[in-house]
Amino acid sequence: MRDTTLTGPAAPSGAAARRAEEAFAALHGADTALLLPSAVAATTAVLLALTNPGGHVVASDQTPDPLRAVLLAELTGARRTVAFVDCTDVDEVVAAVRPETQVVHTPALSDPLMRLAPLNDLATYAQMNDLLLVVDNTALSPAQLRPLETGAAVVVEDASPCLDEWGDIGAALVAGADRHLAPVREQAARFGGQADPWAAHLLERSLSTVELRLEARARNAERVADALRRHPAVRTVHRPSFDEAPWALETHQGFGGLLSFETVPEAGDLRPVLDACADALTATGGTLSLPALTTHARLSERLRREAGVSRRLVRASVGTRDPGPLIHALRRALDAAVAPRPRTEGEPC
Repeated sequence: MRDTTLTGPAAPSGAAARRAEEAFAALHGADTALLLPSAVAATTAVLLALTNPGGHVVASDQTPDPLRAVLLAELTGARRTVAFVDCTDVDEVVAAVRPETQVVHTPALSDPLMRLAPLNDLATYAQMNDLLLVVDNTALSPAQLRPLETGAAVVVEDASPCLDEWGDIGAALVAGADRHLAPVREQAARFGGQADPWAAHLLERSLSTVELRLEARARNAERVADALRRHPAVRTVHRPSFDEAPWALETHQGFGGLLSFETVPEAGDLRPVLDACADALTATGGTLSLPALTTHARLSERLRREAGVSRRLVRASVGTRDPGPLIHALRRALDAAVAPRPRTEGEPC
């Protein structure tokens, strides 16, 4: 019988998962890392492992579904409680902390409003009050930020959109000190399931180019943001800068490939804008979405407003390729969105 076993560096096996974990840990300067099937599974395992029954978690109000819904269900079912607050405001975090609070969980860069969390200040407060700071670094990756160096206890990253540029890997990585990752590993084992070996192999390869890819994505995202800021149909562009956050010069190498923008009311329904950019997105490796209809669709209108996610908000993920076609398509689509409609016969002036 012919031997069809794969050998060599292309063999998808547990060894690939271990190599991906070791590479990720090295990128973050962590003792160890853990590869899990998804960001939802990873985050849930981390928060359950680092809290006790009766414990309390302070989480970001920018946490999207399905993670938000899962955290509420799983933490409540495991006799934990969670409060969602604006984690970009240290005072709000402090006000939400209770005697039973054990963990503060925040994205380094909130998605979709692209607000930077002041990790140095949050970590200092957490350490002074016996709390653990858990940071979701998905939007930036270790190429642009290493949260453990700011004092965070654990970092979680979804494989997409930074670690895996092509969006075909379903996995997430967790990194931190051995004493924190040991209970996370045990908790994850109780959930069952593990990352696909082939996904681990692809992720291991992708990690070797993450710094080059993120540098290109950040540069391209700046070009798209600059073009949008000059368009009359765009009211606000959400993307951080070192001018607005000079403190980030000490911690950040850049701000990744994500941005969002809000249009003026006259732009109306934005789905035609996204449709008109479909070919350009394919050519440039980017994506556009409406958070009010996707990640935040299950929230009530009141909660969406409180989170700052309006129906005129568009989220953009910019790829590594030249963003010129996307900029051109966005300009044309936004021009059409705010162009005066021709008056039909019989329509009153």
